[in-house]
Amino acid sequence: MIKKTFLCILLLTLVACGYEPMLLNKNNLNNIIQSFQLDGDKKINKKIISNLNLKKQNKKKGYNLIIKSNKEIETVSRDATGNTAVYKTKISVLVTLLNNDKIFKEKLFNVDFTYNDLENKFDLSQYQKDIELNLINEITENIVVFLSI
Repeated sequence: MIKKTFLCILLLTLVACGYEPMLLNKNNLNNIIQSFQLDGDKKINKKIISNLNLKKQNKKKGYNLIIKSNKEIETVSRDATGNTAVYKTKISVLVTLLNNDKIFKEKLFNVDFTYNDLENKFDLSQYQKDIELNLINEITENIVVFLSI
């Protein structure tokens, strides 16, 4: 009974205080971004732009967004026969926000994930694709927070 009462009070408090999730403002990025430029890994850049929901526009006011991305798959360790036992996928994205050709904000986002080798190489490549998508989504969330501040 006490848990239900506490939950109801908490719910009413959050609804009444105007709480709004930070990631809800993804659509407002189109209002502040005049244009964007992409360098580096095309697949990563396309996924980030798609997640940010940015579209090419010809506006006269706003910021210019530059995204430079890089992906590396490294061998962390090998087994006794010399085959790779552990991999590490690293994704780095440099986000620069320009205002009148001057750097307004700039930040480097680095994420990585370490995982073991799989015997089936098809399963390994699918697993690497899933890892890459998860890392890109994590970076995109961080970019939204960075741009909204």
